[in-house]
Amino acid sequence: MATAVSPDQHGKQPRRLVAYVAVFGSLWGLSEATLGTTLHLLRIPFAGLILIVIALSIILIARSFYNAPGSTFSIAVLAAVIKALGISTIKVGPIVGIIIEGLLAEVILTLTGPGRTGFLLTGLSLGIYPLIQSIVTRTILFGAAFVPMILELAEGLSNRVGSGFGWILLIAYVILHPIIGVFASGIAWTIRRRTAAKLKVISLDENH
Repeated sequence: MATAVSPDQHGKQPRRLVAYVAVFGSLWGLSEATLGTTLHLLRIPFAGLILIVIALSIILIARSFYNAPGSTFSIAVLAAVIKALGISTIKVGPIVGIIIEGLLAEVILTLTGPGRTGFLLTGLSLGIYPLIQSIVTRTILFGAAFVPMILELAEGLSNRVGSGFGWILLIAYVILHPIIGVFASGIAWTIRRRTAAKLKVISLDENH
């Protein structure tokens, strides 16, 4: 499986880790604090998925350059801190969401490495996460009747429009999340390979 250049063992590893965490964590945090806040204020549809695409690109490319256990989670923690400092009223949900996304990616990339499989599984998991988060959050806010209510709406729309239209919309909405996640991971993988070819920094030796 393809991995990034291993951190050296001559005292430079901590400094390199701090540098990568600072750069990529800041990129993620600033995107959340600026674009993320704007998207949510304007109530743009699929704002969570848009932010996931950005987060996945940053996470996967960062791990490709520096494949050190804990680096991805550290990037997420810094991004969450910047997100918290970038808004006037601290909302726990988005901050916790960033940390959970970083933790999911950290576990997957540590177990599989930053190769094609790791990219795919990370994209799939982080693509599904906003959907799960949305269901859990709204269930907490509106009670256990939230999911049955959505199913009833799909059924009602299908009865009025016909051809199972409501169910088609609901299924398409659900399927869209993992598709977008995998698509984003594919973009990150392409960038990784092109960067490796140009800079000759990333080793593609499976045994390295």
